[in-house]
Amino acid sequence: MNPISILIVDDSEDDRYILTRQLKDTHIPISHIFECSEGASALNFFSDHAKNVVCYSTSYPPTFVFLDINMPLMDGFEFLEEFKKIQAEKGLAPIVIMFSSSDKKEDVDRATSFSCVKAYLVKGKYDLEQLKNVMSISRNSN
Repeated sequence: MNPISILIVDDSEDDRYILTRQLKDTHIPISHIFECSEGASALNFFSDHAKNVVCYSTSYPPTFVFLDINMPLMDGFEFLEEFKKIQAEKGLAPIVIMFSSSDKKEDVDRATSFSCVKAYLVKGKYDLEQLKNVMSISRNSN
């Protein structure tokens, strides 16, 4: 399996740290883990496509985006609405996995209505094996 790259978009530094550790513990080959603390900075990251291709070579664009819903400035849903435009313009196809503390059915339904969202993980309610399976299934279905 070729190494993958990941973007974590979450306003909680602790949650980004925990997810990074868990991703490394899966032993899935990872070339790079990028981090953004909110949706607008993640959109800027994708908007700088040409620069990032040069800077990060095969690690860009990320294979997966782990996206929180509740963030200041721009939440996960606002990010997804804007990201659709950038995806079409830049031809990007990262797999989005929602990574939220919300287990509300309406949040799950709304998130999974976006074609790029392939899975929904509730923080603190999954284990390492589920994380690996979600990533494997999501990658194989893309």
